[in-house]
Amino acid sequence: MADGFIEDDRQIESIYEMDKKGLLKTYYDGMVRFWSIDDLPEKIKKLREYQRKYTSDHVKINTMKLFLDGTNEAGNSALLEPHLDDPKNYGEIMMETDDLTQCFLLCNREKLDLHIHIVGDRAFRVACDAVEKAQEIAKSNSEPWICQPAFAHCELVDPADMERPAKLGISINWSCHWSGGYFGDTAMNYFSKDKWTNMYQFNPMIDSGALVTFSSDVVTFYEMERADPFFGMQIAATRVDPEFPLDPEKYPGSLRPPESARLSLDTLLKGYTISGARQLKWSDKMGSLSVGKLANINILSADPFETEPFQLKDIHFDTVIFDGEIISGSL
Repeated sequence: MADGFIEDDRQIESIYEMDKKGLLKTYYDGMVRFWSIDDLPEKIKKLREYQRKYTSDHVKINTMKLFLDGTNEAGNSALLEPHLDDPKNYGEIMMETDDLTQCFLLCNREKLDLHIHIVGDRAFRVACDAVEKAQEIAKSNSEPWICQPAFAHCELVDPADMERPAKLGISINWSCHWSGGYFGDTAMNYFSKDKWTNMYQFNPMIDSGALVTFSSDVVTFYEMERADPFFGMQIAATRVDPEFPLDPEKYPGSLRPPESARLSLDTLLKGYTISGARQLKWSDKMGSLSVGKLANINILSADPFETEPFQLKDIHFDTVIFDGEIISGSL
């Protein structure tokens, strides 16, 4: 489990106490949020405090978290082109390339990873530029590159930047259940339909060799059922949201265009398992079935490869084994 950011001391203390009592049936990777280059050193000190107090076999805190821009639907994502109705408005961004480069360099020297919320195409380009520049500076100073950049969401990426994650070693994390109609077409209030249609494109990155992983980004109880990985897989494989379908009169079959952006089941299963473990630096002990790895195993009610794409959400977990212990179902 990757936690987007630790909200307060009580949260991480509770997780640690659950683990001490044997109640935490997951591996937890926590992140500490910062806002700018100015508060990053202070927040790194907070992360070190958490590491000293709360690290365990199941809990690690080794990642800084930054929200670089906002959302496309609210009009505050950082864009390469201005809003349709406001030629001076390119959205919002927390920092530009130079400051973000310094953030990467500091995290690298501290042997910490950096996870960034990115939505708009300008935010994506700024972040890629910062990684590239930081890596060049580290190399010129004979400093090993340790920091693992992870970009979350990446909803709108300019075609010219699609191959950069693979070249720069950036991992991409996508919330699959957003792939259909969950947010509708509200983003077209700010940019063109062509640009809206270009959102949620991950196959070009995958084809170029980038590490693309999947998760839910579910943070509220009212949408908790959408955290089910098979629910997310169904939407990413079909581009149709069973709960929030697009208007079928505008979008035939309620399918979010383009159909070519559908993700393959093989890609989805890897993104939820071994690729996710690689992003979290846990692939040496989980993410695949292999001798010497932990016995963290799910037994499913059906074979996903023999299930119709529009029925993937109906697959459930008959048995869950965590660290060799059956915690749900039976054998």
